[in-house]
Amino acid sequence: MARVVSLFLVCFALGFNMAHAQDYALSFEKLEAVQKTDPKPMVVFLHAPWCNFCENMKQTTFQNEEVKKLLTRDFHFVSFDGESKEDVSFLGQTFKYKPTGANTGTHELAQQLGAKEGVVAYPTLVFLNDQYEILHQHDAFVNAKQLKKVLKRLL
Repeated sequence: MARVVSLFLVCFALGFNMAHAQDYALSFEKLEAVQKTDPKPMVVFLHAPWCNFCENMKQTTFQNEEVKKLLTRDFHFVSFDGESKEDVSFLGQTFKYKPTGANTGTHELAQQLGAKEGVVAYPTLVFLNDQYEILHQHDAFVNAKQLKKVLKRLL
């Protein structure tokens, strides 16, 4: 019985940590409102549910305390599923999911922010200035050490 309780507690703790992996991220709608009163550079993390590298970044890179501190203190951070089927209103436009085949597609907002030569790769980090201009796109796994270095350079 003690083993069952212990196993339950471990699973619960892991699930709790996963559910709160990016609880400091804003939605695009919230970003637009916050940016008006507190303009800062922005970081957008584009990910997909099937992307193992994306999940790894959620569990490692974005759990690093120094990364969290930088992203909450000096930037506005958005985490966005590039295959989300939800409409997103942002900067006076409504962005939608665009199917590209049976059960596959890309959200227009992910396409606008993350596409290189017309293709969005996951994971992608998009760095924008406080005027919503793209400064840099990075379409690969980034560990905490690498991200801290980039964020500090942007400051």
